[in-house]
Amino acid sequence: MIVLFRSFLFNFLFSYKIIDERQVLKLEQKMSGENSIVVEDIIHDELNKTSSLLRFTFDKCDSEPNELLKSKKANCIGYSAFLAASINNKLHSNSLNNEWKARHKVGEIYLLGYNIHPLFKSGFFKNHDFVVIENRKTNEVIAVDPALYDYFGINKIRLK
Repeated sequence: MIVLFRSFLFNFLFSYKIIDERQVLKLEQKMSGENSIVVEDIIHDELNKTSSLLRFTFDKCDSEPNELLKSKKANCIGYSAFLAASINNKLHSNSLNNEWKARHKVGEIYLLGYNIHPLFKSGFFKNHDFVVIENRKTNEVIAVDPALYDYFGINKIRLK
């Protein structure tokens, strides 16, 4: 109940605007787990897997998903790179890759319609990375922020 309220409140206050996209790299190692044909279940499982495998850092670090399996440390770029690769891997293994695709996006976060990034002096906060999962047939879009999920358990974000 608390997580639902937290998600509702966060999505009421904050939205994400896409400004760029990064290439999604492939995971060489197949990740184990249950097979599912429901994309929401795949997203949830891969968010949990990403959260349990990686530890957040503000330091500069690798963002290549296969290297992240070794280092276990990532910033928002690494979290999103790993999650997008992991979701695409799972979509492929469940034969859903012709219908759905995860994309690694770069964006800005807005609080009540105001871009918060100019408020920070550090280059670390010039933008933020997240993942958008798109249905190629229906154009349905599901947006997630794996770093936000790791810290607050919020599994979906709102796009501007």
